[in-house]
Amino acid sequence: MARRLPNLNQLRAFEAAARHVSFKEAANELCVSQAAVSHQIKALEDYLEVQLFNRLTREVQLTETGEAYAPVLTRALDEIEGATAEVLNQRMEGTIVISAAPFYSNRLVLPRLKRFHDKNPGLRIQLRFEDDVIDFQKTDVDAGLRYGDGKWPGLAAILLHGDQIGPVCSPSFIGNKSLPLRPTEIADMTLGHIEGRMHDWFDWFKSAGIKNLPDLTTVEYKNRARMLDLALSGNGIAIADSKLTQTDEATGQLVRLHPLTVATSRGMYLVFPKSLRPDQRIVEFADWMQNEIANLAA
Repeated sequence: MARRLPNLNQLRAFEAAARHVSFKEAANELCVSQAAVSHQIKALEDYLEVQLFNRLTREVQLTETGEAYAPVLTRALDEIEGATAEVLNQRMEGTIVISAAPFYSNRLVLPRLKRFHDKNPGLRIQLRFEDDVIDFQKTDVDAGLRYGDGKWPGLAAILLHGDQIGPVCSPSFIGNKSLPLRPTEIADMTLGHIEGRMHDWFDWFKSAGIKNLPDLTTVEYKNRARMLDLALSGNGIAIADSKLTQTDEATGQLVRLHPLTVATSRGMYLVFPKSLRPDQRIVEFADWMQNEIANLAA
């Protein structure tokens, strides 16, 4: 017996609109016009002989039937997407597009990427450099390298490595001072930190044994790249992950002022939209990156 199913395009349009509660956002996701989404949903309603949305002046609302129907379709489409990805993933072929900040990628990913391609000759990683946090619903990016605590709604996050932070600066900033510097000496200098992360310095000084800190001279930066520029330009001290500064230290552009490093609750994650069956090519890249960073730290 033939299956009695609505048109797949109609189902996709309704499911996307129900998920966003917006015809406009559904159109953006599906790369069609808002009128096309509206037309597909109206055709589905005619087929089902039931109303799925209440169309108001400036918004749409799911009807009771629409609210019950939408999550069933989402689960079914997730299953289809996952099963399709599983078939494709068996070949470990194709191109995975990964969004990444240039600051991080130039230091830890690009120098090692050839080894990944040599290990997986049919699979290519295409890095797309951008500093802004991307919306996976509005782009063709498959995954992203994202710095933070690993908690992003709707995204799966695989920890690649955690932070181990300590003070670094340009050799010119300390002149002829002997290393390592005493923590009290560091506390008297210009200190850079990431926006909202002043406590990184407090945690470091506490671990270094300083109980009563003097008033600190600090400069706040939006991200790690800009904070590290403070150190590289010879204008202050950055408190940075040792893995990110390793190359600059090896070339003499930065010096480590004290051997103490402190773990934080943040790190670098590979993130991608949650699904029942994650793309195994993305997981393979995450496993490879974890091993590369582990070898770097060894």
